[in-house]
Amino acid sequence: MPDPHDDFTAYAHAQLPRLVTTAHLLSGATGDPREATELVRRTLVGVCVRWRRIPRDDVDFYVRRSLVKEFLRGARRQRPLPDGVLKDTSARQRAVLVLLHREGLREAEVAQLLGWSAGAVGSRARRGLAVCGGDAGRLRELFAEAAQAVEAAQVGAGAVPFGVPLDAVEQRGRALRRRRRTVVAAVCALLLVPAGVLAAERIVGGGTADGSVAGVVDVARSPIRIVAPGERVAAVPGVQVWLTSDGKHWSTPQRPNQFLGLTDDSYASASKVGAESEKPAASVQPDRLNSSYFLSGLYWGLSADPARVEVTVDENKMTGTVLTLAGSPGWGVWYTRASLSLAELKSSYGDGGPTVTVYDAAGKVVARGGADW
Repeated sequence: MPDPHDDFTAYAHAQLPRLVTTAHLLSGATGDPREATELVRRTLVGVCVRWRRIPRDDVDFYVRRSLVKEFLRGARRQRPLPDGVLKDTSARQRAVLVLLHREGLREAEVAQLLGWSAGAVGSRARRGLAVCGGDAGRLRELFAEAAQAVEAAQVGAGAVPFGVPLDAVEQRGRALRRRRRTVVAAVCALLLVPAGVLAAERIVGGGTADGSVAGVVDVARSPIRIVAPGERVAAVPGVQVWLTSDGKHWSTPQRPNQFLGLTDDSYASASKVGAESEKPAASVQPDRLNSSYFLSGLYWGLSADPARVEVTVDENKMTGTVLTLAGSPGWGVWYTRASLSLAELKSSYGDGGPTVTVYDAAGKVVARGGADW
């Protein structure tokens, strides 16, 4: 009996024409149809695997982001376009132009979707448009004509809608989902005994190693610590973080006594987003720590403390730790305890760099941000 909560098939059927059209435009509008349909197939398989964890009010953002990221990964192996209005654009310029002039997103929305800075999006948009002749209105017309041609080509194309076998996509996604569950269950089983011993030690001792009272840990939420102004926190060995009313201070062996203010120019430069914007947002900042890199950042514009901060590096997701000042000021600091190697960090910037997503207590996305190399 099908799971009543698993509405992936209905969503995929409804969105397939738009996804295939966008994939064709990303591929160059006149690219090989097989390339576009394979791009959609890979995207939907990945979405199906994670379907039950995607907030339902954020599905379109997630799917569009997955499609474009999958395109940018594959673009490294593609040959230059032989013809078409986008033939002389780079893959990143093409992605920005399609999102702006076909999907109708604003530059700030494209920056959030790709995890790039607003400046990087604007620069690629201007350069790409110049390559295409400099006329945004004409480019939108060409995109519309190409989209109509794609849709017309599907008439009488056969039983498989738009060339994407959704039944096979769902079967593959479910199989990968089951495999992931099996792996997670095996890892949890291996960790169960030592975790139980640790919990018993904390109960017997009446507290944690730093003297605080042990509590129940919700693995789906970020550890959140409320601190006083100037109170120093050892984030990871070698890194201290502390908050003041106007921003964040931190120290690493390579960069002692740094400051990232909420309103000053250093903050606007480091976060690469408009600090004057009232829209909730977040920043990502890598700092060298001996032979690895420490990730941290700010979030701001929230009406309450976040429940979870999730950092994505390539396809890997990490839960961040949150520091905030007493009184729920609507901003704070997040950081990850896991460090990255230089190779991992550089690889992530091939797809726009690390990104951060902030969720509220209901699991709704309330802010996003990213870094740009």
